[in-house]
Amino acid sequence: MKLLTGIGTSSYVGVGKIRKIEDNGDILEIKEGEIIVVSKASRDMLLHLQKAGGVITDYGGITSHVAIVLREMKVPCIVGTQNGTDILENGMIVTVDGRTGNIYGGFIEFESEKELFEIYNPATKIKVNLNVPEIAKSAAPYSDGVGSIRIENMVVRTLKHPRKLLEEGKLTETIKEGVREILDAFYPKPVWFRTFDIPTDELVNLKGGEDEPYEINPLLGLRGIYRDLNDVEILKAEFMAIKYLLDEGYDNLGIKIPFVRDISEYILSKKILKDVGLKPHKDIDVGVSVETPSVVFTFDEFIKEGMDFMTLGMSDLAMCALAVDRRGVRVAKHFDLMHPAILKMVELVINKCNQKGIESCICGHAGGDQEIVKKLVEMGIDCVSTNPDQILKIRKTVYNRENEIIMKSLP
Repeated sequence: MKLLTGIGTSSYVGVGKIRKIEDNGDILEIKEGEIIVVSKASRDMLLHLQKAGGVITDYGGITSHVAIVLREMKVPCIVGTQNGTDILENGMIVTVDGRTGNIYGGFIEFESEKELFEIYNPATKIKVNLNVPEIAKSAAPYSDGVGSIRIENMVVRTLKHPRKLLEEGKLTETIKEGVREILDAFYPKPVWFRTFDIPTDELVNLKGGEDEPYEINPLLGLRGIYRDLNDVEILKAEFMAIKYLLDEGYDNLGIKIPFVRDISEYILSKKILKDVGLKPHKDIDVGVSVETPSVVFTFDEFIKEGMDFMTLGMSDLAMCALAVDRRGVRVAKHFDLMHPAILKMVELVINKCNQKGIESCICGHAGGDQEIVKKLVEMGIDCVSTNPDQILKIRKTVYNRENEIIMKSLP
């Protein structure tokens, strides 16, 4: 019997007993294989959620960081049920279908839908987004590099705020060790390191996070490069980790600056990079993540300033352009990555990159959506960076779309 429905975030199915999380102490009691029910999941829970048989939340969206990381960990996750914490009770046996978003009472056996994939080699590069270094070895043989290392999970799973790690002298080392594991797996393929990007509400429960400000909408608040520029020592610690790795001989690293709102932030970030002893575009490739309309419509300034690559964050771009909180359940129907306004902005920056010989790449949730990927290939994007469980599927999708384009161009 179907009990309720939310938004499925993966192709995985889980069965187990319900354990409701009502306070921080409950997190420590999680047992292997339990189905965790929580009003809202945050990054600081991930260390414990990775052993769950499934995760169900009242709030959140498919593009949330927790949903993305759990997908990498192959943990079934359903978000946005709105009332899962009211309907589901401790000890109930349920089946969680991460494909459909349905939650069933008891054990439901699904017919396996495994598909055997041939390895396709499209002209468009197919890279991977990584949150968890341990996955790097299994993903490396099938991808052309890493479009985005998201270092937040490396930090958050210490259960300490970045400032706390900095005060202990451990922040640079924590980042360096996690990134090195990925570099070793992918060398000499290019690996792009994204500087710290985490909203305030996902830091407050970490040790040392009690001073985080309360924000009604953290996704539009103190995050991305603006946050790091307001706490420059943390940004320097990130850049020092990169410098140490370059000194060790890892020459396949690039740095991208996330959630930029203004060219001044990009210029200042590169100045700080110089302050730690690294010359942008000479010692290391530097790029910008296009996630705000303000960057789209001042993109010529970024080209003039210099960039080696550009990545697209379509989820944040849509959130900013359509005035829709991408974690908001009540406005979810308005969150449309294929909205004409979003596609026009995306095409604009891709065209400018192609004119200037700057590599363009889609990262994040959109890189795993086959219809969006097809559209981007038509626009001439150079690279698609997707989640680890989507690499083979996206390779095939891109290969087929490239061939369709070629056939249409023939007389």
